[in-house]
Amino acid sequence: MTSRSSGATAKVGGPTTETRRSVLLATVDLIDRLSYPSVTIDAVARASGVSKSTIYRYWPSRQALILEAYTYKTNKLTIVPDTGNAIEDLRTYLMKLAHCLNFAGAASTVSGLIVDAINDDEFAQLYRATLLQERRKSLLVILLKGQRRGQIRKEVDLGTAIDAIYGAVHHRLLVSGQRIDEPFVAALTDLALRGISTAHAQSRTK
Repeated sequence: MTSRSSGATAKVGGPTTETRRSVLLATVDLIDRLSYPSVTIDAVARASGVSKSTIYRYWPSRQALILEAYTYKTNKLTIVPDTGNAIEDLRTYLMKLAHCLNFAGAASTVSGLIVDAINDDEFAQLYRATLLQERRKSLLVILLKGQRRGQIRKEVDLGTAIDAIYGAVHHRLLVSGQRIDEPFVAALTDLALRGISTAHAQSRTK
């Protein structure tokens, strides 16, 4: 892999300012309307009314800005209340994630971020430490609660389970082009149910 020196860390020292928030919100709006390549620093500067030099003061590259804006957006959209049933919470989380990926330019954004992370070692570190870590943490919290309640088998390697679940989503997003929709989420949740849950949890879900 090679590095294009896109910058590995957004400059976030100190509290979030109104200027930063304006830039993030403008970037989120552009992500919702445009494809990933079209969300440029020039476009964000025009949409936010913030100069390019000020934007670069906070973010070293367009990739870093888009990554933070998309993480900011999806963190709020994928919040799942704890119902006491880990499998149902997993289903709800995956439905919320599917909605994010099917909304406007989101699929293009995630695909673009992943491709940039593959081609740029520095940016890959930032991608893994932010969006990827946040998504994995959301699933891990659900599965850990399920283990504590006796709904997920204790011997299950949760890291591998998370890889398998996200792997199926990203395969459709990047490779097969198949829909990430409700039937897919239902089938993926059923697969997880059969693979990681206890017999007691399976009987309660039927």
